[in-house]
Amino acid sequence: MRKLIIIFITFLPALVQAQVNLVRNGSFEQYSSCPTGIDQIKRANYWQTIDSISVDAGCTPEYCNNCADAATSGVNVPYGADYFHYARTGKGMVESNMYFDNSYTGETAQRNYTQGHLISNLTNGTNYCVTFYVTLAQVSGYANNKIGAYLDNGGIDAGQDSTHCGLPQMAITPQIIDNAIINDTLNWVKIQGSFISNGTERIISIGNFSDFTHTNAIQLHYPHSFGPVSFYLIDDVSVIESNAVANAGGNAVTGVGVKHHIGINEDGMPCTWYAFGDTTAIGYGGGIDITPTATGTYRYVVKLDLCGHVTYDTMTLYVWPAGVGNSQLTVSSLRVYPNPATNEITIENAANCDVVLYDFVGRIALRSYIFSGNEKLNISKITNGIYMLHVIDAATGEKIVRKIMKE
Repeated sequence: MRKLIIIFITFLPALVQAQVNLVRNGSFEQYSSCPTGIDQIKRANYWQTIDSISVDAGCTPEYCNNCADAATSGVNVPYGADYFHYARTGKGMVESNMYFDNSYTGETAQRNYTQGHLISNLTNGTNYCVTFYVTLAQVSGYANNKIGAYLDNGGIDAGQDSTHCGLPQMAITPQIIDNAIINDTLNWVKIQGSFISNGTERIISIGNFSDFTHTNAIQLHYPHSFGPVSFYLIDDVSVIESNAVANAGGNAVTGVGVKHHIGINEDGMPCTWYAFGDTTAIGYGGGIDITPTATGTYRYVVKLDLCGHVTYDTMTLYVWPAGVGNSQLTVSSLRVYPNPATNEITIENAANCDVVLYDFVGRIALRSYIFSGNEKLNISKITNGIYMLHVIDAATGEKIVRKIMKE
């Protein structure tokens, strides 16, 4: 009989330093309803065009998702009317018009601006790293530079209407701007930069804010059989404190053939995952799904690059034969003491369980795995306050939640 009594604990050095994406729905996975056609950015939760009341096709980005009808919508993932491309992570992304050659037609109202909400105002004087990924849609007749991100209090929306929101916003100076012409139609290209907040920013707007004269572009198709335009796909938008550190989540256990999510659940994260000792990426985002095919001990590494501040974190996944896992988890048998606690808590009758400690706003303060029926967790390094302790049976998914006071 196999008996493991080792406990592994992953501490975040400080909650304010853990990787937290301040952009709501940063990878466009959450939606109010599946898109049925073009100009439906509002179906992605917390996203819109710069004019909140506009329905004008000249300025409204497309919301693309795998749930859209592949034959009729034009915005399915990966089968779009203008592209064949998978999302960088998940099943959702955005398509946005970034350029129009008005020397060809004289038309100017052809700019899309993708505007999203932050969780809260940024902190005055704090340095943030902004990241998003783009790739050029294959139908594009042009590729251009000057793709950027502008963060403000929502004032960019002021004075706009459906007859002007598609014009180049030349009065805007985006904090983040890429001066390279991006013509890659296969790979996701990272656009990234940092800035110091003035404390008022609560909205992020992505697009090309320069006019025809101040944008460099190259023509990809001649004649204009694909239109004198560029369409870019956008995914994984994040705003993160520049000094944040990578978080691979806690060590975990699973069974052969069982899909298990490792890492954290935040979407839109500029993270890359590797098997320990390998340099080939196996996934992207805050967390990835692993389905082991054999028993053993596996280690995974997550890399977080925040404008040159690169950190790594490692987690271990223990894979047992299918069906193994007999926890004693029941409401009547689980014991957690002392409560309040100062330096450590004892957890009894929770063998083979995940243990996650959340603070009052839902951030993970501690995550571990319990192998035996009596374990002690060191909580001396977390901040005093009220926490919710989630104890989850790895085999059955049964969960018990207890309130814990750290003093």
